[in-house]
Amino acid sequence: MASLDDEIEQLRERAAALKKQLQVQTSTLLSAPSTRRLISENRSSSTRAAKKLLKLCDSHDAHKQQSLYRAGAAVTAFRVRDPDPNAVDGGRVLGLRFDIMIGAQFLRPYYILLNRDDGPKKSGLRIHRHTVPPAVPLAGLATRHLSKTGTGAEDDDDLYAFARAVRRAIVRYHNRLAAIGDLRRGVQKAAFEGDGEIDTDRPIDVSGADAEAKQIRFDWADGRTGRLIIDDDGDIEEMVVIGATGTRDRAAARALLGNETTALGLVRRISGT
Repeated sequence: MASLDDEIEQLRERAAALKKQLQVQTSTLLSAPSTRRLISENRSSSTRAAKKLLKLCDSHDAHKQQSLYRAGAAVTAFRVRDPDPNAVDGGRVLGLRFDIMIGAQFLRPYYILLNRDDGPKKSGLRIHRHTVPPAVPLAGLATRHLSKTGTGAEDDDDLYAFARAVRRAIVRYHNRLAAIGDLRRGVQKAAFEGDGEIDTDRPIDVSGADAEAKQIRFDWADGRTGRLIIDDDGDIEEMVVIGATGTRDRAAARALLGNETTALGLVRRISGT
């Protein structure tokens, strides 16, 4: 039964990959100048169909331009006004939009809204609202980069440094999440491959163990558990495996890691790629 379920899951993943590939190929064809020229030259043969295809071409062109802009301008600044009549600084708010691409797809944008205290002791920019993941140390980054804004000509440099640091932290966080997902798929595939019997020498499951996705939990069928600790960049800091009796299993940790020093390297090792 486990083997059948595993085969069904693999077929579903394959179907999803093919569907995504079809969408990419369709978008590539419809956004090509030669395709538009070919449709335009043959409009008389099927006017209604040609108009529909040209409309699709326009839609894909617009999407391509938007994607290019989002990829090139990963952080966008904009101004908004707080409608609250009691808002500080006359309701003036500076917004930052962060566009993040992971796995060739854009995630939902993240936003940070900044304002400035207009009291007697004017402070630098401060965070008013945000949608950034809790794993990003936003308060520390704001203290480091924004506390001095509003005091001189270096305001723009401080704001740029803040935006770069926030975006880097968001990308690192999502890269770690992606590594956990890849490890889970690789581990589950390796554990149940062959005749469907569980290999007790291999872990059977992987999951995140903390909100920052810096600690990764491994589980074996015989009750052993492991904890992999990685840094911001995905480099491996430590791997500990505890046996069912509560003793440390150094051999299992060495067998799992091999000579890998990064989470990405471990993904490739486990997946056999």
